[in-house]
Amino acid sequence: MDLNKTIINRLSNQPIGVFDSGLGGLSILKALKNKLPNEQFVYFGDTAHLPYGDKSEATLKAYVSSIVSFLEQQNCKMIVVACNSATTVIQKINDLPFRDHQIVEVITPIVELVAAQKKYQKIGVIGTRKTIGSGMFDRELNRINPSLDIVAKATPLLAPMVEDGFVDKNVLFPIFEKYFEGFEDRELIIPACTHYPIIYHQIEEYFNNSLKVLHTPKIIAEKVDQVLLNQNLNNPDKTEKSDLFYLSDITEDFLREAVLFLDRDVDFKQVSL
Repeated sequence: MDLNKTIINRLSNQPIGVFDSGLGGLSILKALKNKLPNEQFVYFGDTAHLPYGDKSEATLKAYVSSIVSFLEQQNCKMIVVACNSATTVIQKINDLPFRDHQIVEVITPIVELVAAQKKYQKIGVIGTRKTIGSGMFDRELNRINPSLDIVAKATPLLAPMVEDGFVDKNVLFPIFEKYFEGFEDRELIIPACTHYPIIYHQIEEYFNNSLKVLHTPKIIAEKVDQVLLNQNLNNPDKTEKSDLFYLSDITEDFLREAVLFLDRDVDFKQVSL
């Protein structure tokens, strides 16, 4: 076996790092597990500092830098930025230990897919203040496809409500009434927050199923699969190593709500960065 093949085989057996401010990234991890059953994953949830959506850019860059360094120490072959707010700053951080082709974030694959399709032209985008305020979605969508009609709105209450388990439609619909003013004619909603898969059906029901909510975790998982295949880094054999789960702070509420995202209990370990 030549040196290049030896290096590729060694890298293919290394884990994939996934991180978020807390719970939401678990929706991405679940999709990744379904799509890539041979891979091992290292998950980090920065629960000590959530929510990310109201943090300054300088603070977010510091948090993200520490997490990325931690995942490098876990010998990850690539990382998935499973947080829209973190995505808005990661390309602005100097001297990252991962190169661009080793990073998949949750905005670019969604933008590329929506901008290329022809079925939906009236697009709504919802997310944290940080994500919506960055303008990344509407700016990039309009750059690639200027014909799209885009309405973007910050919906800051939704992520903490999901975190605390308030996902019943009787609780959510009065909040939707305020947040979705001006969305009446939308055909597609991009949920620009990884917490929102838990409430996709409630959003569609609120609109009497007259629009579609984009199922973003599946799209991100397909992008990661493509990146691995392009670089010949997909693990050809089922790994014998268990996934690793780390949090910067562990609470009973988090452990309880994590089951909503993963449909199973996992062993979280606390790591302070």
